[in-house]
Amino acid sequence: MSRPESRATKLGESDRERYLEEVGSIMQTLAGGAPDETAVWEAYARLEKLIAVLRFRIDYETPGVFARLPDATDKTRLLSEARRLLSKSRDELGAGRSVGCVEALREARNDLRSFLRETKLSSRRKRSSVRTGQA
Repeated sequence: MSRPESRATKLGESDRERYLEEVGSIMQTLAGGAPDETAVWEAYARLEKLIAVLRFRIDYETPGVFARLPDATDKTRLLSEARRLLSKSRDELGAGRSVGCVEALREARNDLRSFLRETKLSSRRKRSSVRTGQA
């Protein structure tokens, strides 16, 4: 399936600048060594919204596409990869490649989703071990 980059023309320069600023702002939310869970949730929610807006604006749908979540054994690596993908999405959008931007944003979102899922599971395991006296 080819990527119809001609759809990128639907984004005006002011819109592109606004979306570039939003990606940069999300990157700032994840900046530093290890952002707390609340910051990751904020970045995740903002990514979801940005992806939805961009998909609507460029009329880009990929129904029936399922993605496997990345391995979450190294949560630091997940955050690092999400930051790298956000940078890639900013480069793609800056070059007028809206579809490439959306794809990179989706991958970053999946990294954050995996991070949050593992964080939730870790918390459950800790609570369970405390309740059963295995702490």
